[in-house]
Amino acid sequence: MRKQIIRTDKAPVPSGAYSQAVRLGDMVYVSGICPFDLVTGEVLYPGDMKRQTELVLHYISEILEASGTSLEHVVKVLSFINELDRFQEYNEAYGKVFAAEPPARSTVEIVKFPPGMCVEIECVAYVP
Repeated sequence: MRKQIIRTDKAPVPSGAYSQAVRLGDMVYVSGICPFDLVTGEVLYPGDMKRQTELVLHYISEILEASGTSLEHVVKVLSFINELDRFQEYNEAYGKVFAAEPPARSTVEIVKFPPGMCVEIECVAYVP
């Protein structure tokens, strides 16, 4: 089995030595995706948990599409948020995307993100 590096210009490009996603067989591993502007790399919607969550999930959707799958086939999500006190805001936006048959999920509070950033999300999906 050979791994395939996934890259799309419809999501933020990696700022270091990692890939947006890696496909191995029928599994896709998406790196932590942040709410960065595709051109400037700046944080979009500073401080707005809901809009940043929606944007990050949109970016993940684009990466999954480039991998041959979709959000419907996500089996595990790991989310990092800047304040657990704002979990409900995050969960509301997240829940709209994963309303039916939601994947397994863990959510962790991060003490320090770039200024204005509220959320980062990674996931694992399968290719049907």
